[in-house]
Amino acid sequence: MSNIIFHADDYGANQEISEHILDCYRKGALTSLSVLPNSPHLAACMEMLEPYRKTVAVSIHCNLAEGHCLSDPAQVPWLVDGRGMFAISFFKVLLLSFTGKRAELKRQIKTEMRAQITRMLPYVETLRLDSHQHYHMIPVVLESMLEAAQESGRKIAFIRIPAEPLRPFLRQISLYPTYRPINLVKNIVLNVLHCMDGKLLKPYRKKSAVFFGILLSGRMDLARVETLLPAFQRVAERKGLPLEVLCHPGGVSAAESLMDPENRDCAAFYTADGRRAEKRMLLKIADRLPVIRRSPLS
Repeated sequence: MSNIIFHADDYGANQEISEHILDCYRKGALTSLSVLPNSPHLAACMEMLEPYRKTVAVSIHCNLAEGHCLSDPAQVPWLVDGRGMFAISFFKVLLLSFTGKRAELKRQIKTEMRAQITRMLPYVETLRLDSHQHYHMIPVVLESMLEAAQESGRKIAFIRIPAEPLRPFLRQISLYPTYRPINLVKNIVLNVLHCMDGKLLKPYRKKSAVFFGILLSGRMDLARVETLLPAFQRVAERKGLPLEVLCHPGGVSAAESLMDPENRDCAAFYTADGRRAEKRMLLKIADRLPVIRRSPLS
C-alpha cells in the first residue's frame, strides 16, 4: 500500500466540506488533498489545516468551474457571468480552443491561473497541480497553468494526469451495470486529451501517478474500490509510478453555504449521498489498511 495516494479534492470549498476531509485525514484515510484557491473560505480552511501541514501533501486545485474568479472580472469576461462567477463549461473551453479565439482565451485563462497560483504561494513550498473537474487536461488550460506555475518561480513537484486506464474496469464484468455512461464518456475524452497533451506533459511523467477515479465517480463505495484496486496497483507497478485514488468525501448539508449556491450542478454534487458513501469507504479502507499515509509523495 505504500505506493497508493488516497486523495481528496475540494478542500476549502467551505468549512463543512473541509472538516469532512480533515476527519478522513486524521483517521489515516488520506495521503493528500487539493485546495480550491478561489474560495472565500480559504484563510479559515487553511488555518484548520495548519496542524497537519507537515504531514499532508497539498495540491492547488486550479478552478474554472465554480465560484468567483480571483482576477478582475473585466479581464476574464469569457470565463465568468455578470456576477463574476465562473460560467464556462469544460466543453465550451475545449471548443473555443480550436477557433480563432484561442489566443484571447489563453490570455484570460492564464490571467486567472496566475492569480490562483499566486494566492496559494503562502501555503505551499513546491507546486502540486490539478484542477477542478479536470479542466487542465484541455491543452490551452494546461499550457496556461504550466506557464503561470513556471512564472511563479516555484518547483513543480506533481501534476495529476487523469488518464484513467480502462482495462481494469473491462475485466470486471459483474460491475458493468454500475458504470455510468456519462463517466465512460468522460474517461474517453480525458484519455484523448491526454494524447493531445503529450508534449506538454512529457517533462512531468515521473511527477505524476496512475489515476483511478473517473469511471466510478459518484459510486466509489468500498466494494467496488476493493474489487478494482489490485488491478490498478498492478498497472502502477508496471509503469513504476504511484497510484492516485481520487475521492470526494466532503459533502454539505445545505447548498446555501457553497461558493456559488446558484451553480446547480455543483450543489447537486456536494449534497449527493455519494459524498457520504465515499467518506465511509475511505474510513473503512483506513481500518483495513493502516499504512495508507506512507505514500512517497506525502
